[in-house]
Amino acid sequence: MKITAVIFAALPVVTSAWTLSIARGLPLRRSVAKFTDVKVSEDAVTKAAEAALMAPNHFLSEPTRMYDLGPEAVEKLKGLNADKANMFSGVPGWMIFALKTEHLDDNGVISTKLALEDHATVACAAQNFMQSLAEDGVGTKWMTGALGIDPTEIMKVAGAPADEKMVGMIWYGTPAKPLEELKAPKRKLSVDDVLTKVA
Repeated sequence: MKITAVIFAALPVVTSAWTLSIARGLPLRRSVAKFTDVKVSEDAVTKAAEAALMAPNHFLSEPTRMYDLGPEAVEKLKGLNADKANMFSGVPGWMIFALKTEHLDDNGVISTKLALEDHATVACAAQNFMQSLAEDGVGTKWMTGALGIDPTEIMKVAGAPADEKMVGMIWYGTPAKPLEELKAPKRKLSVDDVLTKVA
């Protein structure tokens, strides 16, 4: 025990969320749609972005791109779907997760093996981002089709290059209820239903 204590005492203190937050934050992440006006700290968002970049990535192709939208960009999104403008007004943080890959097929679609691997990296990055924020008590929700806006138009609002593809929009903010008070939707399948142990 003394040796272990000495080893840990000698380790440098690391503040980046990606060091331990995934394991600690996993039970806390919930999809949140109602937020308060309490501002999320820039430090929490930066740590979450760091966590995103630690997602598994084949050949270190680094396909993840993030766009943190400000008030002017959100106003433009409201103009693209007036029916949901009121809903959009209640969301304090908007982070686009996008894919930049050299492996799109001839039609510009994510279908080749390497493009799909890059897409998987961005999806993992988004999950890491949400898990990290959850550790800091920040609520998130992954939005795509429910926004009711063509992803290409969303990427234009962000000023993203034409060769990047939107993977998801992550809403984030201080939740109206603490995350620990929110219940996860009951899954239809248990671990026993999906996990097969092979001898």
